[in-house]
Amino acid sequence: MTRGMLMELEDVNCWSLAEAIGERGPHRLHHLLSHAVWDQETVLELVAARAVDLLDDGDGVLIADGTGDAKSSTDAVGAARQYPGSVGGVDLCQVAVHLTFATTVGHCLIDRRLYFTKEWAADEERRELTGVPDGFCFAIKPQLAADMLRAASQGISASFFLGDEVYGGREPWCLP
Repeated sequence: MTRGMLMELEDVNCWSLAEAIGERGPHRLHHLLSHAVWDQETVLELVAARAVDLLDDGDGVLIADGTGDAKSSTDAVGAARQYPGSVGGVDLCQVAVHLTFATTVGHCLIDRRLYFTKEWAADEERRELTGVPDGFCFAIKPQLAADMLRAASQGISASFFLGDEVYGGREPWCLP
């Protein structure tokens, strides 16, 4: 699947990925996405650590950035009318904050947090219907980035932190 995701395909779905990597059909990819049991946090940590090891040239940069994905209904986790930046105005979308490690060798996404508006985070019924664990709550985007930076600072040496104006402010960032 990773090989297929790295290819430049016109459409990216299980059928096109399966075809691109030489599978007879999308069934194995469907199983991976729908039925396979795995700990996504552990996988993300392992892949991020490996990527940092491969990319670290001693002068890395950590970059926080938010991205929005337009949605057609509020059934998607975190979907709300909000300003995502990438859509060009207020729209119904999901917004996530991503943390990337970048060097002269390359870059890799090493963490992410889904952003919940205050209203969405406070809607217990919606959270239960969409399977959002109780531990997730409202946090502003700079706080999501700071949480990721704290976790990343345990094993990553970076020369700089970059982010757009959303992640700036008058209060200094305090990391352990």
